Amino acid sequence: MTPGQLVRTLYERYQARNWSDAALLLHEDSMVLMPATNEQLIGRDQVIGMQRDYPEPWGDLQVLRVIGDERGAVAELEVVAQAAVFRCAAFWDVDEGLLHRGVEYWVTVGGEEPPPNRRRYDS
Repeated sequence: MTPGQLVRTLYERYQARNWSDAALLLHEDSMVLMPATNEQLIGRDQVIGMQRDYPEPWGDLQVLRVIGDERGAVAELEVVAQAAVFRCAAFWDVDEGLLHRGVEYWVTVGGEEPPPNRRRYDS
């Protein structure tokens, strides 16, 4: 699979809650960083474990787009949950044909107010 296909398939398997098949796409030494919460998941087992153990119902995940080259890929994701909509920019590097290092930037859609000097541009 290309890096773009790996990334798209990973999040599709997360949506399907297919943890064993999602794990097949991750390097044994994979790592995911989430700067917004300062979390760092080290190793395939932690990456899959966090996803698997996240309280249900966590929402419906959709891959909005994926852009990649031979070294890695980035995905724009959306999760529609009961109380909020979340977006993520997920950047992944590939090593030995598997997803190795990921950085996920999560935001809550509409979760912050624009600064006062920009509110006039909000339509």
